[in-house]
Amino acid sequence: MVNLEQYRIFKIVADEENLTKASEILHISQPAVTKHIKNLENELNIQLFKRSKYGMELNENGKKLYLQIKDSIDVLLKAEDIFNIHKEVNLGIHVNMPSKIYNSAIPKFYENHQNSIINIHKLTAENMFSMLEKQKIDIAFSKKYSDKLCNSKEIKFIKIGELHDVFIVNNTSQYLNKKLSKNDLKSTTIYTLKQFSSAYQNLIKALEYSKEDIINIENVNYTAILELLKVRDIVAVITKEYLEEKLKSNELCILDVGFSLPNAEFGVYYNVNNKFKELNDLIKILKDNCEV
Repeated sequence: MVNLEQYRIFKIVADEENLTKASEILHISQPAVTKHIKNLENELNIQLFKRSKYGMELNENGKKLYLQIKDSIDVLLKAEDIFNIHKEVNLGIHVNMPSKIYNSAIPKFYENHQNSIINIHKLTAENMFSMLEKQKIDIAFSKKYSDKLCNSKEIKFIKIGELHDVFIVNNTSQYLNKKLSKNDLKSTTIYTLKQFSSAYQNLIKALEYSKEDIINIENVNYTAILELLKVRDIVAVITKEYLEEKLKSNELCILDVGFSLPNAEFGVYYNVNNKFKELNDLIKILKDNCEV
């Protein structure tokens, strides 16, 4: 079966005589462009380009093929424009990320992409990175996590802003009237998210644990922390923006410990092998319209 996408990519590389320029036009990575060209050459069992440090130049076989397909590809591209074929964007959102942070960006996207669709998937960190690597989602909107969670050669992060990890107690807590030092906090069991989370990493840094110290931290999920805060007098470290309604109603309180935890970055993760115009536009809109 003829792969029209390969011929379209071949034509654009031939027109530009440069892989980098072609990848920018196609909104896919340079390795992906190279792979498509190699696949086409393998299928035809011929070489199509003279490759050099100056770019990509058609050889005699490439020139013959270009003359055969050029007009047909141009007609197909015009047909695409006429019917304004829409593109779906699969956007992964971390389950705890407050929707108000990204809500304003979605209508902005639709203003210029009326025929596109954004499918929103609520995901945990683990399955978010798995789906990104398998290209089941196009981008993920999330806090930044440890690089150990993903293939850093394929999955990249674009910072958009910062969130604030804080010490949290319930409104009847004994700790509210105490001035806790870092040593006091070290001797108190603190509940926070998993070890790859920014909350855990920031807590470890702030309390200045040494290799000899026993780390008195319990790692549980966000829902479990909220349940524990209802029934027990515990100290937790959670991102403040996740709890705004509970803080406004005084159901939960921020504990003043005399110092601030480092801010946590949030932004967009994407797979470098998966780029197209709508995706690039959505990333830009998220960068311009997400505020904390």
